[in-house]
Amino acid sequence: MWTRIALGFLFLTQTNSLSLLTDGDPQNITSWDKSGDSKTDVFRQLLNQETLIRMTMDKKVQGILKDMIEMKGELATNAQQLREAEKEIITLRNEVRSLKTENQALQAETQKFKQVISQFENKFRDIDENFTDIARDQSHHERNLNEKIERLQENTSKILDDIKIEVRYLSVTLLDLNKHTMELNSSIPSLVDDKFTRYSANLNTSMVEMSHMLLSTKDFQENVVYNLSSLEKDQSSIKRLLSDNLNSTLNSIKSEVEQSQNAQLKLSSAVSSLEVFRMNMSLLNSCAQETREGFTVGMTSSSSTWTGDILVFPHVITNNGNGYDPSTGKFTASKKGTYVFSVNVNAHGSNTVYLDIVHNGMSKVRTMAYSSASYQTGTNMAVLVLEKGDSVWVKRYSGKSYYTHDVPITTFSGFLL
Repeated sequence: MWTRIALGFLFLTQTNSLSLLTDGDPQNITSWDKSGDSKTDVFRQLLNQETLIRMTMDKKVQGILKDMIEMKGELATNAQQLREAEKEIITLRNEVRSLKTENQALQAETQKFKQVISQFENKFRDIDENFTDIARDQSHHERNLNEKIERLQENTSKILDDIKIEVRYLSVTLLDLNKHTMELNSSIPSLVDDKFTRYSANLNTSMVEMSHMLLSTKDFQENVVYNLSSLEKDQSSIKRLLSDNLNSTLNSIKSEVEQSQNAQLKLSSAVSSLEVFRMNMSLLNSCAQETREGFTVGMTSSSSTWTGDILVFPHVITNNGNGYDPSTGKFTASKKGTYVFSVNVNAHGSNTVYLDIVHNGMSKVRTMAYSSASYQTGTNMAVLVLEKGDSVWVKRYSGKSYYTHDVPITTFSGFLL
């Protein structure tokens, strides 16, 4: 490089030396002849020109040296900058390599996330199908239970009617028995008095006849003995007859009283059985009422711009127990227990929407319909322990829109375990 600079300098010096020494006007050799100067003057002129040329060359060389020094400094600076640039390039290459490595790791993680998301989508799809099967089975179970309850109520009504008729008959029988018992109790003294009156009358009659016989017969002693023995026999037979009549009457009265008491016991037992049956029916109705508590509601019209707070489901499919309010979108528990809730949302178009199942203002679970494709579905389920009066509803966390049909796609369900 320095050789090229020196050759260029010499070329420029040779071509321009005369012009510089003569103020840019080249001298013609023929002018020397015309001037008539001697050779000495010519030589002197040549020496002067050589001196000027050397001086000029010294200045040029000094300028060139100065330029060369500056160029060396610039070259050193450029070399330093080049080395720094090479270091930066090496650093950038290392960073690019690390970024490529991180990008590959991120791609691998993204692939894993896609696989996990695919697995979750499959699980959510299975859960959605399970919920559909559960809802179908629940509906079938509710229909069967309602049919059984209706048949039970019909049979119960018939049984109650029969029991009422039997109770009426028993009541009438009991009244008759009570009346007959009272009549028997009132007739026993009169019956005993009647028996004794008849016995006294018969005894008096026998005495009169015996007196007549004694007066009318001649053989007084024989008649007296005969009449006395006959009187004793009659008296014994009357006593025995009276005793038998009294015993039979008392036995019949006792049996009738016992029958009356048995009837009263039967009536009391029937009444007790009726009360137990009524209690069992009440318990059965309450159990049936507990089993029927649950709801399924949905949307029948879509919205691509919905950004509200509570998602109110106005279309009521099932609302056993009337716990869900379609005007507010909230379910209120009528009793303490463990409840199961599920929500299913279908995003409108390529929108994204997040919904929460909320218990008394606190979000419990969240479902997501993400905009990775059109009309994505999000579903989730929560098992919550509620106190009486607690409320559960569906709330928008972020995003917008929901999609449905006249047969609801976006739905909300819950039931008591």
